[in-house]
Amino acid sequence: MATHETVRAGDSVIIDAQIHVWKSSTPDRPWPADAIEPQRPVPLEVPEVRAEMDNAGVRAALLLAPTWEGSRNDYVLATAAAEPERFGALCRFPTADPAAVEKLAHWRETAGMRGIRLSLNRGDVESALGAAIDSGFFAAAQEHRVPLSVYAPGRYGLFGELARRFPGLLITVDHCAIEDDRLALPDAIEPLTDLARYPGIAVKASALPCFVRETFPFPSIETAVYRLVEAFGAQRVFFGSDLSRLPVPYAQLVNTFTDHLPRLDTAERQLVLGGALAKWLEWPEPHSVPAVASRHMTSFENGD
Repeated sequence: MATHETVRAGDSVIIDAQIHVWKSSTPDRPWPADAIEPQRPVPLEVPEVRAEMDNAGVRAALLLAPTWEGSRNDYVLATAAAEPERFGALCRFPTADPAAVEKLAHWRETAGMRGIRLSLNRGDVESALGAAIDSGFFAAAQEHRVPLSVYAPGRYGLFGELARRFPGLLITVDHCAIEDDRLALPDAIEPLTDLARYPGIAVKASALPCFVRETFPFPSIETAVYRLVEAFGAQRVFFGSDLSRLPVPYAQLVNTFTDHLPRLDTAERQLVLGGALAKWLEWPEPHSVPAVASRHMTSFENGD
């Protein structure tokens, strides 16, 4: 880490590791009957996301469908395929289905897909995890190098178990696995640092303003990011927002990472802001990806 005065972002390519986008429930595209309450009453759609990114100087982002929409990937995949220089898609997947698991060998043929998102925060998590193991999902994800983005707040043992059993898995811990806002930063991320011993585990430094008790420029976020970089190395720490539930202006959060982390040197800052994520996902730097006019449609669009 740098010990000199503030090092600015300069020409860093900023990539946001997580933004949920969704559409309203309609007869043609209904949400599940038991859908949970969305993070905001008005859907966060791509045009609004694009405007927020432009305003904050963010070049690219990973898009995820939220759980309240059900097992859908159509919106995020269509967006990522149409604008590959700007968006990638983390897709939902039926991890317990052996027939679906067989398709993972060809996952890179799905235009715009950059990995799979697992939500292990509700219901019988142990049974869901066991079913995914029994179906061969994790073994296949390891074999075919499918990056997994896993939301399992407070379940640090789960991440360690997966890393030991499948040492070749690429696992990103979403939102630092912080369980709730009762413990503020930087203390809230301390249990996560024990997972740094596993080279296949990286961490999204995302949704962090949800766990602070001060205003911009959020000194506790600064301290937490330093601790994450110290533990995991900058090559395994990814900037992210979780924009739909962000309690502060997006541009403020971005500015915290670009202008208020003086102990990061230029190389570390460029990695955290997007370089590390692009390498982890084998995603060419977004500004160099050519646009495409069409895409190959696959069954991943509906999460099955």
